[in-house]
Amino acid sequence: MKNNQNNKLMFSIQLINVFIGIIVTLIFGMIYMTIKSNELKGVLLGLLIVFGIFVFINLYKRIHNQNDIEESNIINTIELVNEDNEIIKQWSIQDKISFLIGKNNGDNEAFLDLNESIYSTLVEDNHAVLNYAAGTWYIEDLSLDSGVCIQKIDDGKKYRIVKNTPCSLKRGDIIFISKVKLLLR
Repeated sequence: MKNNQNNKLMFSIQLINVFIGIIVTLIFGMIYMTIKSNELKGVLLGLLIVFGIFVFINLYKRIHNQNDIEESNIINTIELVNEDNEIIKQWSIQDKISFLIGKNNGDNEAFLDLNESIYSTLVEDNHAVLNYAAGTWYIEDLSLDSGVCIQKIDDGKKYRIVKNTPCSLKRGDIIFISKVKLLLR
């Protein structure tokens, strides 16, 4: 749904830019027809061409750069890895909005079930929750003791999350549920 809204917005912006270009061209055309001097007409035509090239190059760069940034931050999967960074399990989160990280038992249903990890004894049943809002994933620490840490891709530093306070996530960040390592891809 977000992609559809972005596409509509980009189309609207492009349509507005086309109309602005048509209006500017008509104004320059009217000025061009009323000027008698050929030298002045040549200078005006040259300025119009340079201005048009500059505007289109700038617009092209802006549109393509924004698409690259948006696509690079989309988180599609979460991977459970061991100490050697070998993937043990993988979960697709493309169609999710919110889910629990923890352990499944008779009363609890966690989407990211960490029972397969060697550190599962350190993981609580409801350890953390991930929520998707406004195009960004957020994590909240629900644990009593162990806590949740994040190693941010931006600076490589490890941060402990404050309980019940959402923390934004990006593709490439690493979540530590106690000693369990989860890669965001």
